[in-house]
Amino acid sequence: MKKILPRILALILCAAFLGVPAYAAGESEETAGSLGPVMIWGTLTHMDDGGLLVTNSQEGAAYSEVVLHGESIICLDAVTGDPMDIQDLKDGDTVYAWVGPAMTLSIPPHATAYLILGNIPEDYGVPMYYEIKAAEVTAAGEETQMPTAVELTAAGGTTLTVTSEAELKPYLTKNIVTLADLIPGTRILVWSDSEGKAERVLVFPYEYKGYLSYTSEGAVSVNGQAVDQAAQTSEDGTVLLPIRAVAEVLGLEVNWDRELGAVVSYAAEEGETAQTVFTAKPGGAITAVNAEGVSYEVVGTCVNDGGVTYLTASTLINLLDLYLA
Repeated sequence: MKKILPRILALILCAAFLGVPAYAAGESEETAGSLGPVMIWGTLTHMDDGGLLVTNSQEGAAYSEVVLHGESIICLDAVTGDPMDIQDLKDGDTVYAWVGPAMTLSIPPHATAYLILGNIPEDYGVPMYYEIKAAEVTAAGEETQMPTAVELTAAGGTTLTVTSEAELKPYLTKNIVTLADLIPGTRILVWSDSEGKAERVLVFPYEYKGYLSYTSEGAVSVNGQAVDQAAQTSEDGTVLLPIRAVAEVLGLEVNWDRELGAVVSYAAEEGETAQTVFTAKPGGAITAVNAEGVSYEVVGTCVNDGGVTYLTASTLINLLDLYLA
């Protein structure tokens, strides 16, 4: 929960510009993430430094222009969903873009873009880009029990229902995707009919190892499975999660070392050495290990209570590459 004030200020300004609600100063950094990608639209101008200047067409926008940047922006044809080269977008074209909820305080502000849609016909019903925050199966097949309808809540609060009648297609792969793949953390692009019914859904690759949620009462679940140990809240309001209970649901191993504390690692194949993900010593260092085996310290609080080792929620979520649902 450190350095939260500058992030709050940036998000408040971003919210005023983009027309989405800012989060209050008393909320956590995790709550800030619930805003998810936010949409802007307008006419495009290529800048000499490689940025994309969008002249904002949203009514009541606090800023008339915004500059888009990003190293891995996805650019798609709004009608077909096929990939486009950003350089094929022409100055003066109308584009829709989804950006991160934070932006710089410069004028015009700069924002990181996730997705840009181009080749938009006049009066066309542009598909919408969502980050799934929660998913609830509302209908399932009698024999297979596979979902036939899922109600989704997107980051930002939008709700929509996707049924088995919708065409589901993965982005840039030939993998088969189903309604069961629409889990928290998944990003999707949805084409809807005139009544708002989802007709076509483009499913982007999942970027997390899973998803986690916890309640104010301390109940914790991982990938929809409740764990048998509750979260704790420290005196300063920091949420702490039980390391072993969370990691083992993900198939990770947790061992104890006198010097290092809790050692979390991937399960080793026979004859191989387990790859450590991180170590956390109560009252001591928290050390992550990257894929190249390089160790580095991370910020967080580790405590032991009644034989259970806890770690700051945001730290554990980041170390295990989880989505906070």
